[in-house]
Amino acid sequence: MRIGEILDNERTAAVFDRFLPGMRARVAQSAARGMSVRKLAEYAKGAISESSLEAMDAELGNIPYEEESMEQMTEALKSQPLTKAAAEQIPAQRQTAIYPGRVWRDTDGRRIQAHGGALFYEDGLYYWYGENKDRTDGVCGIWTWGIRAYASEDLYNWEDKGLIIEPDLTNPRSNLYPSACVDRPHILKCPKTGKYVCWIKLSGEKSCFVLLQAERFLGPYEVAVENYRPFGKEVGDFDLVKEEESGKAYLFMDADHDGILGMELSDDFLRAEREVSGQYMGLHAPFCREAVALFERNGRKYMLTSGMSGYIPNKSDAAVSGSWRDSFVSIGNPHPRDETNSSYNSQISQVFKVPGKKDLYISIADRWVPGYPVDAKRADMIERSIASHFEPDRYRVSPEEKKALAESPMLASADTSVADYVWLPLEFDGERVSITWKESWRLEDYE
Repeated sequence: MRIGEILDNERTAAVFDRFLPGMRARVAQSAARGMSVRKLAEYAKGAISESSLEAMDAELGNIPYEEESMEQMTEALKSQPLTKAAAEQIPAQRQTAIYPGRVWRDTDGRRIQAHGGALFYEDGLYYWYGENKDRTDGVCGIWTWGIRAYASEDLYNWEDKGLIIEPDLTNPRSNLYPSACVDRPHILKCPKTGKYVCWIKLSGEKSCFVLLQAERFLGPYEVAVENYRPFGKEVGDFDLVKEEESGKAYLFMDADHDGILGMELSDDFLRAEREVSGQYMGLHAPFCREAVALFERNGRKYMLTSGMSGYIPNKSDAAVSGSWRDSFVSIGNPHPRDETNSSYNSQISQVFKVPGKKDLYISIADRWVPGYPVDAKRADMIERSIASHFEPDRYRVSPEEKKALAESPMLASADTSVADYVWLPLEFDGERVSITWKESWRLEDYE
């Protein structure tokens, strides 16, 4: 449970106050409401004992949800309005270029809500799908309101096709309930079953997958597997890739925040059958890797990742391998000209090869918190402040810097309905990959 959820319930708040006296006044109106108590304990650096955490956890687990409070909670979520940014509608204007970092609207004039998203191409149409954040204001408790998809013929102008995966409003314990931390959907079409298989990560305490499948890309999707942890590993950010020659699919995921594991999927794409590689092992935040994005070019396999600093952007890394079954080797930051050290204030969720274009690969990225721009100085402060939790003797942080980190956007308390998108073309020099900032660009400029 997040601290905000604990404090919003009289019985659980009383447990919180008993084990952490005086703490409520310090966190009740802060971004810490979006943390779990264990995450708060990490930041408190020993001020909260493990025995207190275990005892508190046991008591909270013994407090059952009451049906009445469940219904009240669900009714409150159902009536939650669109955020101001999501509700805004302006006359639609036809796009003839891509404008990284600007507000991107659909053909109805509303902000596109496909965050942590990806592209899928089929029968002459592009589909852009991702987390629908149109009610996520950072206060109400809604993390994601289903998975939304858009369709386009040109990658510029997008028609809203609605929710292809609806939130589950019948069961507060469901993996698709609006307060569940649903992240980064990825969809592959399985050649054996003919079904579209969607893997979705749940972050936070659940740290697992929910898998769904459908007969059509636009659904309806039905849950096939719930609460899935491949080989018992806690699930972090991930990507899926299908090898066209063999039809095999692979999962690469942040496992236990201790490295990126590569796994071969079963023929029906519904489970991981075996581990095939490990990379970036044994690192701690913010250096451990997440936001995995995979692609292939000229027989070489590529993996782009970000560091781990929540919604605050950081430097990316690129790695290369000769096979999806071999470990990847880092080849450095794919944003070498980015003086902000923040991947142009964005985080990549997919690299998409444009069909019909000889060498056009697009980095699909989110600018999660556009109101919190990161420059090189802030990037250094964030990096040292997070790293100091693990190596305080190596990374020195002033009290002012600790305060600045505590006041930065937190995962569960950020208004991500205003998040923007940063789409940029990849450039290659041999096997080296780089991404250069462009105020605008056109697909027609590429072969």
